Amino acid sequence: MRVLIAHNHYQQQGGEDAVVETEYRLLKDFGEEVLLYERSNEEIKNFSALKKLHFLCHLGWSEESYQSMRGEIKKFNPDVVHFHNIFYMLTPSVYWACRDEGVPVVQSQHNFRLLCANALLFRNDKVCEECIERKNRWRSVYYGCYKESRFMTASLVQMINSHWRKRTWVEMVDAYIMATAFGKRKYVEAGIPEEKIFVKPHVFDSLQTKENRDEGYALYVGRLSAEKGVDVLLNAWSSMPSVPLKIIGDGPLAEELRDCVYTKNISNVEFLGFLSHQRFDEYMKGAKFLIVPSICYENFPRIVAEAYAYGVPVLASHIGGMPEVIEDGKTGLLFKAGDSHDLAAKIRWLVGHDNELAAMRENIRQKFKNDFTPQKNCEILMNVYRYAIARKDLLDKRGKLDEA
Repeated sequence: MRVLIAHNHYQQQGGEDAVVETEYRLLKDFGEEVLLYERSNEEIKNFSALKKLHFLCHLGWSEESYQSMRGEIKKFNPDVVHFHNIFYMLTPSVYWACRDEGVPVVQSQHNFRLLCANALLFRNDKVCEECIERKNRWRSVYYGCYKESRFMTASLVQMINSHWRKRTWVEMVDAYIMATAFGKRKYVEAGIPEEKIFVKPHVFDSLQTKENRDEGYALYVGRLSAEKGVDVLLNAWSSMPSVPLKIIGDGPLAEELRDCVYTKNISNVEFLGFLSHQRFDEYMKGAKFLIVPSICYENFPRIVAEAYAYGVPVLASHIGGMPEVIEDGKTGLLFKAGDSHDLAAKIRWLVGHDNELAAMRENIRQKFKNDFTPQKNCEILMNVYRYAIARKDLLDKRGKLDEA
């Protein structure tokens, strides 16, 4: 099958980029013909002030992206186009390019962008569904939910709402991919037909689990930002003087979190920043367990699939899609989101129950073989592509009959 993968990078690298790269390699490894088409929001930095203003006022359509996508389709002649992030350089105009070239569209939805201005359903350090409950995304403008700017939030909401009115999200996409059933439910409630949404977990491109040496430390890997709950993690760690914690990643709260460790005299915490793949590999092999302390709705952090590939148990917040991903007591433990005392209690349990941790590692190896191998992931992807192609063919036939 010929698959065109299209992805718009954010200005800061994240999990979506890793998913795109992995799925691109995955399809190629299994013999599919794949083209990767990429844009980046870094391009905006080179815009003049006037062009930036024009860009913000026209987030819903880019003639340049429309024409560019049509050109890529004409050159590659794909059977299906698989989009990941389309904001902000690609814009929804790329769906029209696919329609005009007669190619079906698959959209991986990694967040809640179509439901929420900041894509997280998160405000003031807690989950927020006010726009959903009141069926009015303009509420987010009052709060300045996107980049703390009412103007930028208004521009984004206008774009999202206009494409709901045009039924772009419903009719221009032949199939959606979500990482969890939790994410699927949110979009079904919003109006996306249930039969068009497929659940596919993230994959780590390894055919088998890797060695786990358990060198006695806990590991956090991810963005250092409010929604990730790293402050909750550090509050828990203030009562864990004997257990080392290693933090991999960076983000807007990095300096604040380091200051917190210093001022509260929290011992055994090491900030490692971004690491090379080789050093990351070594730290994952040595981890006793991974911690995902998010206080926002997580769908399926890719780091969990990576931890499973290394046979590392996961201690995670009981929120969003995490209960689907972590089998409590079998592949890790769940704690009450935002509750540092419950988190500390679960950490103590893991540290004091090596036999149970060993059993979790065995469960993880079995779960990885059942659910997270590249072959299993590729099978799901191909089934989604076949569904999108069949749906597009059926709609085309109906259209011709209506014309007749």
